[in-house]
Amino acid sequence: MAWVVCSPPRSRRGSWRLRRDAHGAARSVDERLFLSGSGMCVVRELRGDGMGNSVLALPGLLYKEALPQSLRWVFACTGVGFVKLNGRSVLLWVLLFTAVAVAMLWGLNQRSQNEWRAEVFERAGLRSMQLADAMAGQVGAELALMDHTLLDVRETWLREPEAGQALAAQKLNFLPDGLVSHLSVVNAEGQVVYSSRNIDVGLDIKDRPHFAAVHSGSDHMVVGNPLQSSANGAWLIPVGRPLYRDGQFAGAIYLLISAERMGQRLGRLALDKKDIVVLLNFDGPVLARSVDNAAAMGQVAPKDRPFLQEGAAVSGTYRQNSLVDTVPRVFGWHRLAGNGILIVVGLAESSVLAPVVSSLNRSFWLTGLLSGVLLAGGLAVAWLLRREERTGQALRESARQLEDAQRMAKLGHWSLDLRTRDFIWSDEVYRIMGMQQGSDSSAYKDILKRVHPEDRAGFEEKFEQAIKSGVKMDVAHRVLLPDGGVKHVHALGIFELENGEPVRCQGTVQDITEVRSAQLALEAMNEELEARVAARTSELGALNNELEAFAYSVSHDLRTPLRSIHGFATLLEEEAETLSSEGRAHLRRIQDGARRMGLLITDLLTMAHQSRAVVHLQQVNLSELAQAVVVDIAREDPQRAVVWTIAPGMSAMADPVLMRVVLQNLLGNAWKYTSQTPQPKIVFERVGHTGGMVEFCVCDNGAGFDMAYVDQLFKPFKRLHAHHEFEGSGIGLASVQRLIQRHGGTVRAEGAVGQGAAFYFTVPLTSP
Repeated sequence: MAWVVCSPPRSRRGSWRLRRDAHGAARSVDERLFLSGSGMCVVRELRGDGMGNSVLALPGLLYKEALPQSLRWVFACTGVGFVKLNGRSVLLWVLLFTAVAVAMLWGLNQRSQNEWRAEVFERAGLRSMQLADAMAGQVGAELALMDHTLLDVRETWLREPEAGQALAAQKLNFLPDGLVSHLSVVNAEGQVVYSSRNIDVGLDIKDRPHFAAVHSGSDHMVVGNPLQSSANGAWLIPVGRPLYRDGQFAGAIYLLISAERMGQRLGRLALDKKDIVVLLNFDGPVLARSVDNAAAMGQVAPKDRPFLQEGAAVSGTYRQNSLVDTVPRVFGWHRLAGNGILIVVGLAESSVLAPVVSSLNRSFWLTGLLSGVLLAGGLAVAWLLRREERTGQALRESARQLEDAQRMAKLGHWSLDLRTRDFIWSDEVYRIMGMQQGSDSSAYKDILKRVHPEDRAGFEEKFEQAIKSGVKMDVAHRVLLPDGGVKHVHALGIFELENGEPVRCQGTVQDITEVRSAQLALEAMNEELEARVAARTSELGALNNELEAFAYSVSHDLRTPLRSIHGFATLLEEEAETLSSEGRAHLRRIQDGARRMGLLITDLLTMAHQSRAVVHLQQVNLSELAQAVVVDIAREDPQRAVVWTIAPGMSAMADPVLMRVVLQNLLGNAWKYTSQTPQPKIVFERVGHTGGMVEFCVCDNGAGFDMAYVDQLFKPFKRLHAHHEFEGSGIGLASVQRLIQRHGGTVRAEGAVGQGAAFYFTVPLTSP
């Protein structure tokens, strides 16, 4: 047996030509092969009959498949020589090559991921610094507001302490809710002489660093480190300014800020539950923290932080484990001008990397996949030997699974040759059609006969239209079974084109008999439900008519005894001289009660009528309507001086009659509840619009109300003032709410005792 080098064949079935030496003799080499050059060659094993196996050799590697164990060689071609390798060496070389390739691949992947992470962290650092800049603006504004409060209260306190206390209470109301615990004043000896909440009065704070800073420094706002209140254990941040009297230090005035509330306000900026925002004093102590604020109190930032270095910039970034929870984060910081307060925003590395985790994972799995491909290359020969067997098994299994899936889904596949009009069906189509494979005709004209007569024309029309247009066919119809039964099927088909003409149609047919039966049952149920709804609607209309008749009947029955009570009370009033003063007082109470009862009945009937009235929307000039209502209201007491402010040009889509009732109630209430105000003011204006709705406001500076009871304002018969203070039945605002809701809008109220009230309502801006 010999090996010879052969030149490539001239064609796929061409003969092999031996490469001859310079003397023209065939050159054979026993158990070795010399390759000259680097071109592709073919090695052929010669048997006694001149026939044999052949293998293709590529530059760099020559492998002979199916050699005897003693001659299993791999020739690593190097251009002018050869290296003979045995089977074990081949395995070692493949493993070595694979290991080197995999190592390089993983190294490149790790380097790429590190560069990617570095870029993500860099962008996160810039983002955190931008967030810190934004938060710095907000914190700076709040500190400026507090400094302004301190200056105003200090100026008044130095002139008149009692007026300063009143101003302090007023100023505290305008600060963010819950942010400032209280205001305190300290004398020159360091003793607390005033607290807006009577907390720590008499406490000696002269040894506190923040008092020493106020005492020894210039006239500027000082922000101290958090202190734990002896009253309730809360952590408070002192913010103060010195008091000077005749140029001498006379004490200090402080706002005590809740560190917990400040942390909550900082937390509004956090984008992830692990992200944090920290407020630090200029030298590193933690003032507030958006997460785990209590645990952060008393903590001081390490001196190695970049913002604590000498000559540190106004802002910057760094990566570090957090001081409190040791979570690795990307930090951005910004230093406020003047007081040096630091705002530090930390974005958790886990949340920063979250958007790219999937990409990193894909890179990891891709690297793993490529590594697997390299490893699989070493087993390629064995895989090639078994490929055909495995492929055959896979195809058979796939065909079985497809058949099972079609049987379970009652879905069959078909193909129609448009030139011969013959069908090719899958087994499931035969089962759906109730036909026997091989015994029944599958020609188009015979299949068309199985379409239900009522659906046949429509089916044929849609099929021919689909052929002409070349679009997908989609039709549901009924088919007749050989046993006389009927099935509902859904057929889909797409067309194959040759030279622009459809030549074949392939598609599916699915048995939808059960679905169609359920659909028909559902339609019957819907019809029955609609009939029931119509009957219930009719019954409800009859009940509403009966309720209306009952309301008027009750009204008449109640008014008759009320008239009698009021009439006899009037007769008694004519003989009032014979009654005692207590009797006359009782008589007046009877008359007042009868009058209020009459008004209440009238209001109830009016509200019931308005609730049933049909809303006719049209464009209404609310400014003109309000002016007319004001004229009517002012006639009740022409001597009252009220400053009315009605914005011009206000309009909306509303029912003019019902909207007049709304304005009568709202403006009438404003008129009534400002009757005890020295300089009453009532304003009706537009405040904005959104989502097709426009919002208006009626506000006054009258008696106002406690916001704790705002939920009771719009409930019938609920009143927040006694009858002897302001008359009323408690029906007006309930009517307003119902009428606004019938317009598709909402109504809400805001107010404070002694400071007036504001009622906001929305109605459509344009016709829906």
